Amino acid sequence: MSGRDDKLARLEAILYASGRPLSLATIVAHLKLEDEREAKQLTIRLGEIYEQDASPLEVRHLPEDRVVIQLKTDYTKEARKFSIRPLLTAGPLRTLSYIAYNQPIEQRAVAIARGSQSYQHIKQLVHMGFVEKEKGKGRAKLLKTTDDFADTLGLSRDRSNMKRQLRSLFHKLEAEDLQKQEKRKEQ
Repeated sequence: MSGRDDKLARLEAILYASGRPLSLATIVAHLKLEDEREAKQLTIRLGEIYEQDASPLEVRHLPEDRVVIQLKTDYTKEARKFSIRPLLTAGPLRTLSYIAYNQPIEQRAVAIARGSQSYQHIKQLVHMGFVEKEKGKGRAKLLKTTDDFADTLGLSRDRSNMKRQLRSLFHKLEAEDLQKQEKRKEQ
């Protein structure tokens, strides 16, 4: 990528490889930069380059001085068709949706609603950084989504706004499913 200095190329590499938001502090440490101001300037410059090139990628600045490279929303539907594998299979994705919509929720309640396989799903979701466990009353474990989950899916970190966004998304998906079913009936 001609015209880009070494720091910019290395920044792009670590943002791309991480696949999740990175803090400016992490960027400073990995690229051995002077401070977070320099890291922010580099991320802004990389974003400008993507914008100038009309790239389908964007550098997104998130709360708490975090940055991520992601596909612009206009391209996600198209790219999904060629994705090597989904981030989550259907079971864990449904468990994650259930947790996100009902959070904070006891782990036991998730298992009752989603079945015993949900314990494995929860373990996977915690490992991915999408769900966190907190100690509840007695031995109960409370589950809730993380900021990384919200940032990755472009959802609000505020739980009431997130719930509204999820409700809207669920209704949209239901409508798309109904349309597909109608088309199949017509054929």
